[in-house]
Amino acid sequence: MPSEAKRLPVGPNSTLILKGPASARLVEGSLEVLGYRPGSKERLVAKPWRSLPLYSRDGAVVEVYLGEGGGAEVVGEDTIPGDWRELSSSLGDSFRLMVIGMVDSGKTSLITYLYNTHVPQGRMVVADLDMGQSEICPPTTIALAIGVKPSPSLSALEPYRVYPVGYTSPSYLTSRALESVAELSSTIGSERRLLVNTDGWVEGDSARRHKSQLIRILKPSHVVLIGIEEADDLEEASKEVGAKLIRVSAPRVVLRRDQSARKALRELSYARYLRGARLRSVPRRWLRVRPLLLAGLPLEDYLRGVIEEIEESAHQIAVLVNGLEMTEAGIGILSYIWGGGMHKPALALFMGIDDRGFARFYTPYEGTIELMEVGAVILSTDFRELYVLRPRISV
Repeated sequence: MPSEAKRLPVGPNSTLILKGPASARLVEGSLEVLGYRPGSKERLVAKPWRSLPLYSRDGAVVEVYLGEGGGAEVVGEDTIPGDWRELSSSLGDSFRLMVIGMVDSGKTSLITYLYNTHVPQGRMVVADLDMGQSEICPPTTIALAIGVKPSPSLSALEPYRVYPVGYTSPSYLTSRALESVAELSSTIGSERRLLVNTDGWVEGDSARRHKSQLIRILKPSHVVLIGIEEADDLEEASKEVGAKLIRVSAPRVVLRRDQSARKALRELSYARYLRGARLRSVPRRWLRVRPLLLAGLPLEDYLRGVIEEIEESAHQIAVLVNGLEMTEAGIGILSYIWGGGMHKPALALFMGIDDRGFARFYTPYEGTIELMEVGAVILSTDFRELYVLRPRISV
């Protein structure tokens, strides 16, 4: 962040839209950030390609720091739709609420707002099913977190259960995504203060069938649609489980992100969870490893198939692959390490098996490995997302 700060006045009933990378601090007056009320010395951070709405009912002065590409804009209105506030007031103390909407429709903002307005009455469970743009867990996974106090961002919540899916969208392999959701659902049990965020894949028959199945598996009391008009299938699924279907407006100001920005956000997240990684080598015969998406297939056969697919794609990294080892190429398959008693996996890049029979992987995890599940996303050792493997089983 730059050393110099700007002080911006925010008029009554106005919102400062902070576009990351940027940070802000309240100097005078009062602010509300998606239902959260920051203190005067608290630093509010908007991460790259994300935004924060800082609303002031009576006026405020805000000190703003802008990073490269960041921005700040004051709009003369409350950007939180009135029907969000009405929804929050109508929920009561007990609810299981699922939000469904398109990409960049405001799903995470709505979940954050509902969380902040209800967590003062007791702990909240948050289920993050957006495996491509998760707030509380690595890309390619879904997770559960428990919150006990308000926060300007759900990323402050610590997950207590993480479930690998292997892909960045359920559209690659819906059957695998639904298996993970079913496992997550069994952990939730009869929890009655639950917020469920979902991914933005909603267009087309397959997407609607998938979202309908999510409703049937999780059995919410409320299904909230943002920006979705025709939803006969979602209405039918909601009726089956006894859920109330509610439509709400999208926020008046939404930061739109293209595919490259979404990919860059995932890469920042990979870097966070793989920070401090080093290359480890373990005799293959000592290591329990299985393909996450084809659990019955021998690892060596899966690895051969991965390398063949990369070669067939004519990807530039293929020429550096040596036998069943990808270390020289500086790439690996995003994988998930489980140790004793772990409820959330450590990330690793599985880099194959060398000619001495050693499995090689790049990970910050240094403990005993009970199981490593090998996924479907190819990353470089500087955490760039290079390739996604095609599903080999029916969706």
